[in-house]
Amino acid sequence: MTKVFSTITKITLILGVTLTSCKKDKEEEVVMPESAYRPYHIVMGQGSTGESLTFSQGVTVEQMRNENHTITFNNFGFEVPSVRTARVYTSTDGKTLYNLNYGGGEVAKYRYDGGQSYTQLLSTSVQAAIGTANPRWTKIDDNNALLHHVVVNHSYTTDSVYQTTTATIKLAVVNLSTMSLGTVRSFPVDMDPDGGFIFRIDAPVLQNGKLIYGCGKQKMNTTTNTAAAYIGTDAMSLVVDFPSLTNEHIIRTNAGGAKGNTNGYRTPVAHQMDNGDVYQVSTSKGLNVLKITNNTYDASYEFKLDDVLGHACQTNGWFYVGNGIGYAPVLNADAGASSSANWDIVRIDLNSRTATKMNLGQSFWLQQYQWASVIEGKLYMSITPLGGEGRIYIFDPQNATPDGFTKGAKLQTGTDAFYLGIF
Repeated sequence: MTKVFSTITKITLILGVTLTSCKKDKEEEVVMPESAYRPYHIVMGQGSTGESLTFSQGVTVEQMRNENHTITFNNFGFEVPSVRTARVYTSTDGKTLYNLNYGGGEVAKYRYDGGQSYTQLLSTSVQAAIGTANPRWTKIDDNNALLHHVVVNHSYTTDSVYQTTTATIKLAVVNLSTMSLGTVRSFPVDMDPDGGFIFRIDAPVLQNGKLIYGCGKQKMNTTTNTAAAYIGTDAMSLVVDFPSLTNEHIIRTNAGGAKGNTNGYRTPVAHQMDNGDVYQVSTSKGLNVLKITNNTYDASYEFKLDDVLGHACQTNGWFYVGNGIGYAPVLNADAGASSSANWDIVRIDLNSRTATKMNLGQSFWLQQYQWASVIEGKLYMSITPLGGEGRIYIFDPQNATPDGFTKGAKLQTGTDAFYLGIF
């Protein structure tokens, strides 16, 4: 059954979240034009808070480059099943889409048949193994993905006085060929000496046979008996062997004054460079780029974007292009919180430790932006204001100026809608 995005009028009339679905007649189906490239998938979300909907459609490189072409989900697009915003990945050849039904506790793979047509091939419930219907996951190569979750329990005295917290890490390997679970493992992690604890891990990257997971931290407020964000004294990551998921240990750094979280939010936070080094960003207020060599933080590498850009920075992750150049959605935290439209795209040079804010002409809401694609050495991003029209932006890493990009196809959204990325 093909799902379609309802018209803007219908969305507005019915609380902004109404969908219609129908099976289109053959003469109504859009035939994808021939392309010299693998298929790409452009994904849109609707609903910036709470439960939201996710839609996908195929797009060619030629269409993305054409500034006169318009991409829309109005009466077009496949609804990717998910209780909340779907977490999708694609195979390297673009012929397969993988989805974590976030809130539904299921992973699935779909064959891409062209246009808005996707056929489900396999699905697996992971809720029992991972202990929640809301795990995170990351595709690490065309063979494997990792599911991850943290179970947090607080203990109290008989008169309800907080005592301590235990955090248990749950990990599982997903075989992307069969969508079956391989190794499944759980283990406890210790609290910080001053009472902080890991409440979330995400965005692992593989280095030298070990997975490096970014960590999010919280600390119990003993006055209110509720957990709250916790910056602490350093940044940290969880390291485990792959594929056994054993030999777990924590690595830490405060290089450049790094503190807070490294787990990100739906966006990759760490990438491996051409020489094998991993670069990771801290994602709390105060944005540091951190270097990891041989599964250990390099204390000599310091790169803080707040100092370079001249304002408090925050990010949910970044995208690596090559030759030490990447691009990050960066919040100007002096101008508003992460829910505000105060996000920019920033070019990062890891070697010179410089950063350039790209001159896109406006700020955006990029809290949920998930993915960008490198095509022939350039980075393609789908960026729109929330509920407004935007563009495909094509960033040229060899151009270090604020205008080092071109504009491609126009992007249309709808009420409370936004583009999640190009996959």
